[in-house]
Amino acid sequence: MPYQDIEESSHSGSPVELYTFSRGVQEWRYTSFSEDITFNNKNYTAAPIERGKIEATPDLGKVNLKIQTVRTLDFLTQYIASSPSDVINLVVTRFHLGDTDSTTPWRGRVTNVRFEEVEATITCQPIYTAVKRPGLRRVYQSSCPHVLYNSPCNIIQTNYTTTAQVTAVGGNTITSPSFIINNANFGPEWFTGGMVLFTGNGVNDRRFITDHNNSAGTITVSLPFTDLTVGDSVSAFPGCDHTTVTCKGKFNNLNNYGGFPYIPDKNPMDGTPIF
Repeated sequence: MPYQDIEESSHSGSPVELYTFSRGVQEWRYTSFSEDITFNNKNYTAAPIERGKIEATPDLGKVNLKIQTVRTLDFLTQYIASSPSDVINLVVTRFHLGDTDSTTPWRGRVTNVRFEEVEATITCQPIYTAVKRPGLRRVYQSSCPHVLYNSPCNIIQTNYTTTAQVTAVGGNTITSPSFIINNANFGPEWFTGGMVLFTGNGVNDRRFITDHNNSAGTITVSLPFTDLTVGDSVSAFPGCDHTTVTCKGKFNNLNNYGGFPYIPDKNPMDGTPIF
């Protein structure tokens, strides 16, 4: 029977909601039903989940969906130390017991998790908020506003990839001989301000590099990786301080520099009669 016919019936409906959280190839599947459910050959674990109302308003940024659950839900372990670097998607599916037809009343992404004593609140935004919206990004400034390895910086990231085998891990510090860069001008801070990528269990995890010690072959990341161990391989990418010196000397990319390095130091609007 079509889903809508059962949904609108007076006595035939037995609604069940399914929650699928996904990150890369990983999935966490739950149901608010009292028992585990198998639907479309996928298993959903029964969990104490309660969601707020699904609203439709012109302001998409204010129609967050809040989900209450227990803080021990295995999906939430990745939020205990810090939020994942990748986007975590959520799909809410609704169907009726004994029927194969279903609907998807909500689809979006997780934006925040707040832990309390025994509960956790998951805040999600609808998928429509991921659509790019116009806005003022560039301003009149001496430094470059472009995002490194992105348009209109146009540096090809793979050309600057350093694959490193980890020889030591201690907190936020990662050690590898590959982090010793033979560059007289930029070696000591080659990776500072850059990014390191670790792929584990089919999931890409990224960290911002806050410091690079070239002589010791170490980098310091903003947050430690959860599963990184000695012998694993990571990909490191150099950073940029958005100056003309680095843009030209480190990346040979001055043609795409987006700042205005020759802005006059003196402000003609400060009231001085002689500019």
